[in-house]
Amino acid sequence: MCSVDNTKRIASFLEVPLGKVGYNSEKILTRTKSAQEPSISGFSTIIQSLVRESKKSAVRQSHADFETECQILQWLDYAVLFVAPTNKDKHAAKTLLDELNFYLQTRSYLVNDTLSVADVVVFHTVHDTMANLQPLEKENYLNVSRWFHHLQQLEEVRQGKLLLNFSTLQLLEWATGTHT
Repeated sequence: MCSVDNTKRIASFLEVPLGKVGYNSEKILTRTKSAQEPSISGFSTIIQSLVRESKKSAVRQSHADFETECQILQWLDYAVLFVAPTNKDKHAAKTLLDELNFYLQTRSYLVNDTLSVADVVVFHTVHDTMANLQPLEKENYLNVSRWFHHLQQLEEVRQGKLLLNFSTLQLLEWATGTHT
């Protein structure tokens, strides 16, 4: 879900002060840094502004070239348009998880071979969907489960969210990706 809470967690990951975040009269997520600066509306736009403000070296490196930056922006839009709605629709969740599972079949991360803000955003957006899966359902999405389980082990990503149980999965035997 593209919520205030997830925006706070992503700002913390990026090591950027968030300012005031809430919903405007049109129920659109809005960020206000100070009274002197205009507010920024929309989840993807807010995340993009946080990335630009981040001094974190890993974030800077992941935005070093135009192609990578475009891929990350696509994942931000994907999180808003396709991932967030799946928290309320089980059929949409299945389609999303099928797509992500196929995409992650040969990848450890969403963009290139390193953790990026795209991974963090999609992780937080898909968290509720993953939490609602039964262990047997998680086995249908081994690559998503592998990716998710890896990210949730990183406290800088998880930001205090509950660890989900993947103990019945034999990720090392079944999923093809590896993590460095």
